[in-house]
Amino acid sequence: MNKNLLELMVIIANRGLAERVLSATNKYATFPSIVISRGTADNEVVSALGIGEPEKDMIFCFCENKNVQKIYDILKNELLFKEKRYGIAFTVPVSAVAGNLTLQILLGKTKDLM
Repeated sequence: MNKNLLELMVIIANRGLAERVLSATNKYATFPSIVISRGTADNEVVSALGIGEPEKDMIFCFCENKNVQKIYDILKNELLFKEKRYGIAFTVPVSAVAGNLTLQILLGKTKDLM
């Protein structure tokens, strides 16, 4: 168990923003994966959330719990997610991983193992 040290962060951004998100957050997030997606929410939900176009980039990455707020601040202040409604983000705690090596890889700390 890693005592919720690790978080899976999901960032849903307007299409084409994934590379900017990864570049801005790479100091705090590791093991990123980008999935090109299309939203399925009806017009009422889309309008209420202010997410406009259905084409999205979904970014999955891992981060240490202590870095979650730093990433949220980058999304809000540097990439203007809140002001421009470019996307949303949330985290899911990872309660366990297969082993210490896996944890170190997901945390981007493999150089510490050398």
